[in-house]
Amino acid sequence: MVQSLQFSQPLYQQIYDIIKSSILAGELKPGQKVNVSQLAEKYNISRTPLREALRQLQIEGLLVQDHLGLSVVKLEETDFKDLYECRLMLEPKIMGLILKTVANEELEEIEKVLLKAESAFKEGNLLQLLELNAQFHDWLLEASPNKRALHLLQQVRSFLLLYRANILKNNEHNREILKEHRQILNALKARDEAAVIQNVENHLRNDLERGTNMIRE
Repeated sequence: MVQSLQFSQPLYQQIYDIIKSSILAGELKPGQKVNVSQLAEKYNISRTPLREALRQLQIEGLLVQDHLGLSVVKLEETDFKDLYECRLMLEPKIMGLILKTVANEELEEIEKVLLKAESAFKEGNLLQLLELNAQFHDWLLEASPNKRALHLLQQVRSFLLLYRANILKNNEHNREILKEHRQILNALKARDEAAVIQNVENHLRNDLERGTNMIRE
């Protein structure tokens, strides 16, 4: 169903949100070509805001440009593993630093995000669950005192968004991920650095296995 555009947001932001949701929900499939003219006609907008939206999706790694044109990024096992190796090198160390700076009040706010994610899982709202799972990591990582390392990690996580969306189509994976997020949060609240790093590494390695199996299916 075609979503209607509103006047409350810039057009490029609205069309960006619509196309991004279509990609993450699987309506636009990995490898599928994106026709700019058809999209402009479909949403009755000029090419200027549309191209700005598509440019932002390219920056985030959801769309790719080659000699054949613009298309949704393909799910590639080698690329996925390379990205997760980057996460494994960066994220546990960053989380260890966060433990020294994150306030109890911030952990309480992060727990609220986790509770919302658990509710979204029970309601079967996968796109909201994807967003809330991302927020869980984002809120934690924002407490990092090393902003350069944080910026690198955010780039890696952005390129993994489509992979994560596909992993979340499996309910058992959702249950496991929420349990692992809860374990990470509990370790942070206990101020146990070794447990924080171990739980983060376990979560990432489990995600790597979940994603690899998803790609191979």
